[in-house]
Amino acid sequence: MLSLFEKYKNDGKITEALLVGRNLFNRNSGDEIIFSAYFEYLCTLAETLPSLADRINFAEQASVALAFYSENAELTSESVDALSGQQQRIDVILSEIESTKAKRVADERAEIEAHNSECLKKLYSLKDEINRATTQDEFDKILVKIRETDTTMDKDEFTDEQSSIYESLTRDHTELISEKMHQLEHIKNIAYNKQAADAFASAFERFRKDENKYRNQSQLFLLASTTLFAFDASRLFNETLIYYNHVYSYIFSKLDDDGKLALTRYSIECERKLR
Repeated sequence: MLSLFEKYKNDGKITEALLVGRNLFNRNSGDEIIFSAYFEYLCTLAETLPSLADRINFAEQASVALAFYSENAELTSESVDALSGQQQRIDVILSEIESTKAKRVADERAEIEAHNSECLKKLYSLKDEINRATTQDEFDKILVKIRETDTTMDKDEFTDEQSSIYESLTRDHTELISEKMHQLEHIKNIAYNKQAADAFASAFERFRKDENKYRNQSQLFLLASTTLFAFDASRLFNETLIYYNHVYSYIFSKLDDDGKLALTRYSIECERKLR
């Protein structure tokens, strides 16, 4: 059996070696040679495997085997000294594992802290991008960058300084985003009003050029639906509305009673441009 254990161990078949070694030791728990071979293998695994969880597991198995052997072996002064040395080996292994674990945790935290710092720097730079945005498309892309950057941070691992910076950036972003939304909306409204003013001017010019043409209600509808009544009055500036009223009043005054009624109906029925 011991030779089979050695064969599996030398072949790198850990599962099989452990199965045979455990079985052999459990049936010969006081045998020094068998214990030493099994204990040595457990300690080697606890010292060399990459997984800390596996290393702890095998160190604990070695500790159990040592305790079981010390209860069942015929002890001498030499074996007592050997047991003491074996216990020290386990203590060293566990100490090294804890040291490695602490280093890994520290390295992970340092990596997270560095990543969070880079994200905070990016969020800070995005403040300037918000200010520079001149179109809705540019603004939307910046908002996506902010969301993506924010979600990659591990906020639970923020240092006190990082928490303070993040809170400050969040306030700044909220204010800047709100201001930019109002700014872009105003820009859209300016363009909308320019388009409306041009349409009203076109209606005025076309109607004055051939007033008789628009006594025909089909022609009147075509003119009004694409110019006068194509825009949402709630989005028009006062100046635009003043000009609209001027054009509308002029056209209205030139129509007969049927035309006036038709124009009024068109103002109710026509679909407005939303953009």
